[in-house]
Amino acid sequence: MDLLRRLWHIARAQVGTGKGSGWEGPAPGADFSGSRRPRQEPPPAVDPKLAQYYANLEIPYGSDLATARRAWKRLLKKCHPDLHANDPEKRRVADELSARLTQAYQELERALKAKENS
Repeated sequence: MDLLRRLWHIARAQVGTGKGSGWEGPAPGADFSGSRRPRQEPPPAVDPKLAQYYANLEIPYGSDLATARRAWKRLLKKCHPDLHANDPEKRRVADELSARLTQAYQELERALKAKENS
């Protein structure tokens, strides 16, 4: 039932948005989730720099330090420069990638330890 209600509101918003139609779409801040479900709080503010480090390590934003360390080690095993000793171009790319992964881990470690101590 909830899905049908949402589809109806989407269709209604698309059909009646022309000038002079008398219906200008849903009111700003309108909640179509129904009365059965409580409104969810917005997610906490995301630091874009930390979010990029989490993305580099391929882990969800807000993961703990142990998860970050496991991801860092796992990714370094995949792209370590010594694995590409025969091809200088691949070695250069692997060296740059491993440096970025290490920087991401170190920055996350610094931020998470500072958050822990606060």
